Amino acid sequence: MKVDYVTLSNLIIDDIVLPDGQTFMNVLGGAGLHALVGMRLWNRNIGFAASAGADFSPEHRAALQGFGVDLQGLTIRNGYRTARAWQVFEADERRIEVFRTDLDDFERHKVTLADLPDAYRQARGFHLQWGSLIELQQAISYLRSANPEMVVVLEPSPDHLQQPPAAFQALLPQLTLFSPDEGEAQMITGRSDPDDMCKVLVDWGAPIVALRMGERGSLVLTNTGEAWKLPVAPTTIVDVTGAGNSYCGGFLTGLGDGLSPLESALRAVVSASFSLEQFGLPAWTSPPEEEAGGRLAWVRQRVERS
Repeated sequence: MKVDYVTLSNLIIDDIVLPDGQTFMNVLGGAGLHALVGMRLWNRNIGFAASAGADFSPEHRAALQGFGVDLQGLTIRNGYRTARAWQVFEADERRIEVFRTDLDDFERHKVTLADLPDAYRQARGFHLQWGSLIELQQAISYLRSANPEMVVVLEPSPDHLQQPPAAFQALLPQLTLFSPDEGEAQMITGRSDPDDMCKVLVDWGAPIVALRMGERGSLVLTNTGEAWKLPVAPTTIVDVTGAGNSYCGGFLTGLGDGLSPLESALRAVVSASFSLEQFGLPAWTSPPEEEAGGRLAWVRQRVERS
């Protein structure tokens, strides 16, 4: 099967508790799952490189396949239980994640470059939330040895946030896009102003930075000096988990399809809006193209040059 876009990241099963006591148990989640939602809106050839335990259910596998996800890269680890987390939502909209898998076990059983199918190495682009910064440099070199034009989008993981500036300065020039949220960017750069955060990251070598700011939208800055502020797209919010991952997935497909940074960012915003509308995977198996086009036009009309 042809695979255009891949997420190299993680798969987690979420047990969700809402402020009113409602629960949604055994929901597909994790950064990779939500990135795939963002990709699927614009592309039908998407792949999942992640690890799961031998307990991974046939129902979840069927749901992913029904959504259009290639699972050649989903690696089953014997002797490992698929990662799980509680997602507890408070009335003030805070989300508390309680990871229920031992972090050392999670790291030890993560998907590796050796697990990647050959078809994935020919992909147009990869979304990455995986490994240490040093491992990421090695991964990007490995992936681009097969496809030098590959688009690479990185969003940082919690483990990355304690690394010194020099580690980011070594990695960022190898990326196509770096997309932290506001809190992550503040920890990485030591700056508090969003424009300053983006400028520092571009000065460190990122070709494009997309700073995700929740309900305040996003800032995009390129190394050629172009800058935009984008609003969030109109949607019905059910679950805020994973909207940033979906944003990155949508951005990836735009860059990989040869669109400009702005047009790619518009896709990102629309992808995030669809991610917010349900827990886990959307119910659709074919993208709602008309609705996506309407949201794209709505956001395009409201972009501000920064």
